[in-house]
This record gives sequence, structure tokens and C-alpha cells, in this order.
Amino acid sequence: MEYQVYNENNYKVIVTDEQLNEAFHKNGVELPVEIIIAMGASHDTKYIPRLLEALSHQTQRIRIEAMYSLLSLNDIGCVSILSEKEKAILEDDFNAPISEKAILQSVLIRLEKGPNGTEEAFFKGDILPLVKTGLLYNYSSNLVLTMNDVQFIINALKAYVHKSEFWMAKMKKDEYEDVIIKGLEALWTATEDSSLLRSLGPEYNEKLVEVGTHVLKMKIDSYAKEIIAIFAKALSPEYAYLMLEPIMNGRAKGDVKKELEKSIQILRQNERGIE
Repeated sequence: MEYQVYNENNYKVIVTDEQLNEAFHKNGVELPVEIIIAMGASHDTKYIPRLLEALSHQTQRIRIEAMYSLLSLNDIGCVSILSEKEKAILEDDFNAPISEKAILQSVLIRLEKGPNGTEEAFFKGDILPLVKTGLLYNYSSNLVLTMNDVQFIINALKAYVHKSEFWMAKMKKDEYEDVIIKGLEALWTATEDSSLLRSLGPEYNEKLVEVGTHVLKMKIDSYAKEIIAIFAKALSPEYAYLMLEPIMNGRAKGDVKKELEKSIQILRQNERGIE
């Protein structure tokens, strides 16, 4: 297989299974970030030993991507080592620009407690807001989503757009927008298995419509609106049109308009298939 991942310069590159296997056998060699990410995307647990090694890499980005790749492999056997790593990091790390301790705590919650436990921790857990935000950032990994994950993402996004949790009002504007975008990207990822969004019941379809329409009316990076226009095609037409209403009838521009037109075309094809 081939995996599209980002390299150290944030350019998309292709990594193959052959390259992963070659890197796997290079013992004692520090692996580049694209290999670390692709190992997680492969969902092959044989790479766990190399990813555990990468937790001690000299480059922070590689250490963090190793955490997310281990999450993507979803192997409970990694919990004890990740827990030791988290406990070894001082509390002061929570004040760092990027807190590895907070990321590890978020990853451990999803690994140990699954999506239902993740939602419980997000809304009721006695944990730092930084860790709660990290629970949504977990989905920027290559973790295979379940319906419960999708439901949590929708519930979390609904909370963010309405700032219904007290700590959300204290977030900086760029951090607030970025976590919303990360949640929307996770729903976009869910369209790779379109049955997840199409299988949402009325309750979660209505919540998603509420989130989508709210974001489309917000003053936010247009990329967020572009994502909504993209994943709308995976919804049933009735809910997709309701969600897209704020950018319909000539109100969309640029890339948002392009993606909207593509989705409308697919939705109309779906409608004809239903008739």
C-alpha cells in the first residue's frame, strides 16, 4: 500500500509498505517523521517497537507523531510504557508551547477508555482544559473511527461552537478555531467510510446540521467552511441541504464554492438513486 503523509517540511509525500519495511529493519537509526506517521497509517502493530523508540527522539515533532501513531495502532499493550513516559514528564510541561504531557494524557484516555470514556472525560472529567482539547486533537491521527467516535466528535464540536463548557470562553481565538477545524477534519476523515455519516440517526444528524450551519455563519478561516462543503456529500440529501443552506444560492466563494458545487452534484445523483 501507499500512504500520503507530511514530511518535515510539511509537504505531502508518498510512503510505501516497502519503505516502511526497510525502515523497520534499520535498527538504531532515527526515522524521519514521514515514516513515523506512515507506520501509524498502516495499522500494522509490528511497527510498535520502532514507534516506542521514537518516543525518545531528539525532535519534538517526531516524538509527538510517534504518540499519535501508537494511538492509530490502538494497541492496549502500549499503555504501560506510555503511562511511564507521561509520569516522567514534569508538571511544568503543561506550560510549554506544546505540552507532550498533555498529549500523552489525551492519547492514554482514548487508548484505555475508548470513545465513550473519552466523551466522559471531555464533559465530566476532572482534567485540565488542555487535555480535554487534546481529546479532539487525537483524531488528527490515523485512528480508525467508530460510530461512537463520530458521535463524540459531533458532541464536542457542538460544545465548542456554543462555548457551552466554561473553560472554552478562555481559549485564544486561534486555538479555538484550530480545534474546531481539527474536529471538522475528523468528520471529513469519517467520509472515507461514508457509511458512518450515512448511518447517523436523526438525533446526531440534527446536531451535525446545527454545528455545520453555525460554523458556516461564523467568522472563521474559510478552510473550515470548505471542509463542511466537502463532507456534506456523505450525508443524506435532506440533512446535507439543511446544513449547507448558509452558503447556498450564490453565497459561497472561492474554494468553498468549488467544493459545494461538487457535493451538490453528488447529492443530486444520490437523490436520483433514491427515487
